[in-house]
Amino acid sequence: MITIIGAGVAGPLLAYMLHRQGIAVCILEADASLDSRHQGGMLNLNEGTGKPALRAAGLYEAAMALVLEGADATLMRDKQGHVLYQDDGDGSRPEVDRGALRKLVVEALPEGIIRWNSRVTSIEPKGTGFHLKLGDGSTHICDALVGADGAWSKVRPLLTAQKPLYSGITFVELRYPNVSQQYPAVKALSGKGSLFALSEGRGIMAHCEPGDEVSAYAAIPVPEAQSRRTFTLDVLAEHFRDWGECYREMLVQSEGPLVARPIYVLPTGAFWEAEGNVTLIGDAAHVMSPFAGEGVNLAMADAVDLAHAIISQPSSLADAFKVYQEAMAARTVRFQQESAANFAMGFAADAPRELLALFTGLGAQDEGQ
Repeated sequence: MITIIGAGVAGPLLAYMLHRQGIAVCILEADASLDSRHQGGMLNLNEGTGKPALRAAGLYEAAMALVLEGADATLMRDKQGHVLYQDDGDGSRPEVDRGALRKLVVEALPEGIIRWNSRVTSIEPKGTGFHLKLGDGSTHICDALVGADGAWSKVRPLLTAQKPLYSGITFVELRYPNVSQQYPAVKALSGKGSLFALSEGRGIMAHCEPGDEVSAYAAIPVPEAQSRRTFTLDVLAEHFRDWGECYREMLVQSEGPLVARPIYVLPTGAFWEAEGNVTLIGDAAHVMSPFAGEGVNLAMADAVDLAHAIISQPSSLADAFKVYQEAMAARTVRFQQESAANFAMGFAADAPRELLALFTGLGAQDEGQ
């Protein structure tokens, strides 16, 4: 039995591919149900990572049916709201709702493979297998273990002492439902797809979502000790007191709880020596900033590569995990470097100068193709 911890997108995708080949697998997930919490906003499906993974799993067409047309548009504004860059997108990086993509993969699995409300509290190696203590006091025993459990993985300490490092920036999640009717100024400011407004170490980023909703993040530099504090709209607006009134009005209109999401990253190239019947995929293996747009895409690529390795040599999972880990590490480093470089440009003292040059250069390349 292979046990996967975490039912985001990558864990169920791995389970789906293994189950189709008759390999016994289960997923332990802390959430009580598929819809128990918001899964985050939009994500793009990229060539080279996410799209090939979905094709390999036979889910590409179903995933493309979830695409929000026009949501790949990009708009960059300065801190007073003036347009610096605009691109309507060309469809090469289509955008889908993260929760809808997760639902697609989860519902492709037979009932019972995902064990909801199963929070893992501790893991103890036993011989060649593992004993997992769950939140309800029960014990789950498995032969092999895959951590798909995100940045604060319970599985990672079995392989490495490396922990994610705080970037110095915290994103605070904002939401605007029924935006066309209730918040037309927010709709106009955000554009058709993604908005980036970055200046002097702060930023406001927004994205249009299905159902006439805009999700946004206010990015602020705060010490790690304050990064998970309870923010208020007034306190948040104070961080942007020298920005244009359009942004300050946007901030104080957000509905619902303000969810703080400190940005943590694993150092570039900080992988582990493959050993035994345990490995990691997705953010558990290589959490990075969202400034490469590859988080879920890489996680899906990890899931497919690991599935292929296991299917190719099911009698030696340790060998399969080693083959996967080497391929994953080789693929991931350049995206870690890209993410770190883009994040640094986005929150530099002279932002968005370098990021604007990057966007403008990419736009010129697209026009020349």
